[in-house]
Amino acid sequence: MNFLNGRHILIAPNAFKGSINAFDFCKVVAAEFEECGLSTVSLPLGDGGDGTAEIIAWYLDAIPVKTLTKDALGREHTASYFMHENTAIIELAAACGLKHLKREEYDILNATTTGFGILINHAIAHGAKELILCVGGSASVDGGTGALLEMGLTIVNEESKNNNHITDIKDIDIEYLQQKFKDIRITILCDVDNPLCGPEGAASVFGPQKGASPEQVIMLDKQLRYFADLLHAKTGKEVCNLKHGGAAGGITAAMYALLNARLVSGSSYCLSLARFREHLSGAAVVITGEGKIDLQSLYGKIPGTVASLCRERNIPVYAIVGLAEKQAIPYFDKVFTLVTYARSVHDSITNTSHYLKLAAQAMIDTLYLSAYSD
Repeated sequence: MNFLNGRHILIAPNAFKGSINAFDFCKVVAAEFEECGLSTVSLPLGDGGDGTAEIIAWYLDAIPVKTLTKDALGREHTASYFMHENTAIIELAAACGLKHLKREEYDILNATTTGFGILINHAIAHGAKELILCVGGSASVDGGTGALLEMGLTIVNEESKNNNHITDIKDIDIEYLQQKFKDIRITILCDVDNPLCGPEGAASVFGPQKGASPEQVIMLDKQLRYFADLLHAKTGKEVCNLKHGGAAGGITAAMYALLNARLVSGSSYCLSLARFREHLSGAAVVITGEGKIDLQSLYGKIPGTVASLCRERNIPVYAIVGLAEKQAIPYFDKVFTLVTYARSVHDSITNTSHYLKLAAQAMIDTLYLSAYSD
């Protein structure tokens, strides 16, 4: 294809939640382009959500570590994190993510982040001095109290009725926790910008997705505000309106205040790690994707961030997605949806690889037409 002029097709997707990961997306799409004699570069990406730890581990050549932990409802299971020298890469969703619960098991009053704390403790006990924490896909709105209690925070509550400690928290003692983690550097990769409290906060926006009723959302937001006041009183740090503070039910705000965690965009972190801008300079076209693009995809998620960087350099960007909201489509040069080819949404999720091939073939046809048409 002459229009490439020695440049490559850059494939830079996020995972399709519940169906195909970013690695397999790259393999399927790259195979179709390379069959036509086109050069590709694959950069699987993550935004801090499900699968991001594995992507970071791939770039760093980190090794997996398996151990027992607990899901959001306290049931034991095995999960992995990754070690690279003295850095641990740990994903919350691997321990206590929503993906481990059936829909009928969603229980906002009893779901906690305890399992995440278990993985963190295990990594520290095995020599980790730096933590890279990926916190998307959580099943709880507990302000991180489950994990932090496991890690050494003392929580005072009177005759708690629920496993979610944020629901009736009265006070905290931070001394042991801070002493234990005083020499540990923590970076948290966030997949959302939302603050801890208020109408855009952890309870209001994400509580209903995790099974919270309207009444429970109001209660949880009130309790998160109380927790924010406690954190301010103990550390002097204001967290109620902190950017990224509402990620993963508020664990980010708590770790920022208590452990000096650095909160960063998961998308930006992964793009930097993958040297995306360097590869972009040699790209003729960029292909990105995820399970669904909507307006939220444009703010901090992989497709929106990739599209923005491509526009800066006037490089065409195409998206292959399962579903697409109309408002998001104009941000890409063209969007290919798997439901166009599939019999149903369920079919597109079950047979993603097959329909991904069809979308890639349609994209190749589109590129040929655009290259050689008047």
